[in-house]
Amino acid sequence: MNTQHREIIHDGRNTEEAIDVLSKEIKTSESLHAIAERAGKILEYSVDPVAGSTEPSYGLLYGLIQSGKTSIITVTAAMAADNGFKCIVILTSDINPLYNQTLQRIKSQLRGLTVLGKADWHDISRFERYIRTSPFAIVSSKNTNHLGSLLEAFRKVGTMGAHGLPTMIIDDEADQASLNTYTNKGTGEISKINNLITELRKFFQTNTYLQVTATPQSLFLQRPDGFYRPSFTVLSEPGPGYIGGEAFFEEDSKILRYVDLDEIEELKSGHQTHPTHRIPEGMRQAFLSFLIGATAKNIQYPTENFAFLVHISHARIDHRQVRDVIDAFREEAVSALKNPESSAFGRLKADLYAAYEDMKETEPGLSDFEKIFERIDFLLRAANVKEINSTSDAAITLDHPYSIFVGGNKLGRGVTIPNLITSYYGRNPKRPNADTVLQHARMYGYRQKHIGVTRLFLPEKLAEHFRIIHQMEKALRELVSKHPEGKFEGIYISSPLRATRRNVLDANSIGVYVAGGYCNPRYPLRTKEVEAATKWLDEKLLKYDDGKEYHPATIDFVLELVQRCAHDPGEGAEMWDVKVLTAALEKIKTLRGDKAYIRVRTGRNLNEPRRETQGFLTGGEEGLVPEDAPTLFIYRLNEGRRGVAVWWPQVRFPEGNYALAFSFNR
Repeated sequence: MNTQHREIIHDGRNTEEAIDVLSKEIKTSESLHAIAERAGKILEYSVDPVAGSTEPSYGLLYGLIQSGKTSIITVTAAMAADNGFKCIVILTSDINPLYNQTLQRIKSQLRGLTVLGKADWHDISRFERYIRTSPFAIVSSKNTNHLGSLLEAFRKVGTMGAHGLPTMIIDDEADQASLNTYTNKGTGEISKINNLITELRKFFQTNTYLQVTATPQSLFLQRPDGFYRPSFTVLSEPGPGYIGGEAFFEEDSKILRYVDLDEIEELKSGHQTHPTHRIPEGMRQAFLSFLIGATAKNIQYPTENFAFLVHISHARIDHRQVRDVIDAFREEAVSALKNPESSAFGRLKADLYAAYEDMKETEPGLSDFEKIFERIDFLLRAANVKEINSTSDAAITLDHPYSIFVGGNKLGRGVTIPNLITSYYGRNPKRPNADTVLQHARMYGYRQKHIGVTRLFLPEKLAEHFRIIHQMEKALRELVSKHPEGKFEGIYISSPLRATRRNVLDANSIGVYVAGGYCNPRYPLRTKEVEAATKWLDEKLLKYDDGKEYHPATIDFVLELVQRCAHDPGEGAEMWDVKVLTAALEKIKTLRGDKAYIRVRTGRNLNEPRRETQGFLTGGEEGLVPEDAPTLFIYRLNEGRRGVAVWWPQVRFPEGNYALAFSFNR
């Protein structure tokens, strides 16, 4: 990683122009200043394009879901151009609407640069002219054909000095398609997109590779010496009005509503051989809540439309089923509204009033119920229900006060749904990946204006998944804030989740400390060089060998002891890595406090190595110490045939529903 300090130009013409364009949508000077500050921090960590450093740098812009990372990307690109980078390559989604949205946004903000789209590098003679008139920017989708043709174009104009262009490569959603999806096979095979990005990075003599994502779990679990493990991280903080996990998943949330898990299954097509299109009670409540909220806000803001998101499955056949269920209920409701004397009308109005009363708890300034009800009667028949998936060409546009979107993966990563006030969520995999689930949190974003009418409907089990992930995310961001230069080990994972998909991780370089699990050196070092450490440990520990089962301690004290315990290098170590162990115990300290226990025993004759999770406890000894805090079991071995007297430590992690994952070099 580049560590040299140099002056960064923060007020160049490209930067000022980009911020001026942004100021039309971002009204607060504090937010604009924060964006420029983050961009400047990235440039400080980047290679020096003027000095022509040949040591590449690679890092991460770590944002929050829908928090405005794209604004930082564009300002970073502009600032890169002002500071000597000649070529800025931005890699983005292969979904055409998202790609086009990014391309147009980059063009609108980098008005002093030529910005090339994916159709603009096939004419090689024209491409040469762009290189001669640098700086310029390129926006390419992460598609094998487009990346392959871009790399080939650069190679063809290599004689024009393209190799020497100081280049910044910005990889948006870098954890999605950029990693090697064959990593866990251990065969050395490389997936096509990963190989093309690697070759593109290697092509430029002077380059910085910036990964961008809100879900970096898979990046932090790459091998520490890997080409895709960030060596620095810049945290992106949201601006005013951002609504994140704390609004939905902290204990005092007022906008979360539970539905029965069984009704999610009922909605799927496989459970309805002969579909009845009957709407389950939870979805019915969600739809009525949406009608109240959207109508109240439409009365307040007559030109604005509002969105309802339904995401229960990745399967297109389920999307069609849900769309038909909503259409059928809309038809039923419209029919009831036409017949004020009917029992259906009475029930519908009563249920809408119940939704109205519920919403008044968080939005006390609601319009009069009768006014809202009258407008629902007028608007409902034209409510717009759209399927959003790989086979539909529907755009995510709000063209009616009641805009309802039903879909799966296409409504996940990278999609922004304006004025989303009601979400009905039901994705329920057996072993969810934390990063994937977090990307489904489309309800996050700049929604303070409408938070009073916002509701999230989902089963309690899935809410608990989101709650755990929210806690994990807070813990990870706190860890990164303390170690921005990548000098931390491990990430916190709560069961029953996995951090990320397995195919991008090297199973042979991933270690996990689990709740209630043990870790110890295979064998302690027993040579003369440890005698001073043994003497120091004797002074600290011998007084605890007093016949008591255990003694209270602190995590800090445990770490002080562990750092004096050397392992035998001849036996090797993977799980027992003092840096990693320290990071893990510090994370436990952050989450649970500094409480720990120690159990000390002396006069032992142990001469055989043990597995790093096997340990040396016997006779139910582990059951003598409480399991609510970390425990250090530490034995003093007598001098013997294996060497000098020495202390052998074993750490037990407290019980709970978590794991601490880390990567190491083999």
